[in-house]
Amino acid sequence: MSADAVAVLGTGRMGGAIAGALLAAGHRTTVWNRSRDRTGPPAEAGATVADTPATAAAAAPLVILCVKDDRAAREVMAGVGSAIAGRTLVNMTTSTPEAAHAAAAWAAGHGAEYLGGAAMTDYRLIGGPQTHLLYSGPSEVFDRHKATLLTLGGGARYVGADPAVAALFDMAMNSLYFEFWIGYLHTLAMVRREGVAASQFAPVVARTIGEIPPLMPMIAEQADHGDYDPATQGTVAELAALTRTVIEVRGSRAVDTERLEHLASLLDRRIRDGHGEQGPTSLIETIEEITAGGGAARQEVHG
Repeated sequence: MSADAVAVLGTGRMGGAIAGALLAAGHRTTVWNRSRDRTGPPAEAGATVADTPATAAAAAPLVILCVKDDRAAREVMAGVGSAIAGRTLVNMTTSTPEAAHAAAAWAAGHGAEYLGGAAMTDYRLIGGPQTHLLYSGPSEVFDRHKATLLTLGGGARYVGADPAVAALFDMAMNSLYFEFWIGYLHTLAMVRREGVAASQFAPVVARTIGEIPPLMPMIAEQADHGDYDPATQGTVAELAALTRTVIEVRGSRAVDTERLEHLASLLDRRIRDGHGEQGPTSLIETIEEITAGGGAARQEVHG
């Protein structure tokens, strides 16, 4: 078994791209897929095709699992069984944090080390110098395989010792994207109501959105430290007034306002609680107060 060998279990769009990047980087790569016809492209690029997931895992010290969901991942792991002993399993399957913990426990129970992974990118970008992937688990395990993992994306980021953190961040980013996506569609509906093409508005969105990323670390710092300085974003009371205006404009054009009304209710509650002069990041306290277990979660973060 070569030290630079890698096994890839699952050669769908993402798994196939992972196998392709490993082959392009010169790694001896063994692949397996439930539907053998999906192993065609990596086989043509030089990969060895295994008949079973256990055979594939036995061929390499590093095993990357990338299938469609947690259920499929559990089935593949069951097929791997004891062949994973003495190896490192990197689970790139889109997972919940709970499933990631369970997979890590399974790996430990079978004598293997484990890294949780998440591809924060389109499969067509795998292997790029800036491609962003997340990994979590024991730092020494990540460091040992870092050179290989960087071939999948030069923007790889280690995010913590808890093997579920990569999955948590993946779910959080999906949540954020979905919120942005549905909000964007609502704004396009509002623009189109005026007879203005959505494509005319899109460059304004792209330009303005570009100013937001630098604010993300600042907002996170405020949330972590409870320092809700209104200097950069105004006050809760000011945002509440603006939100009501936006609701009025959108509603007068018969575009759904439910999500904005929810925001307005959070802002109003914050004001009633006597925090109207704080910055809007302080809303995180209200959100956590009305979310089951939120207060305990915040205490754990600060602890």
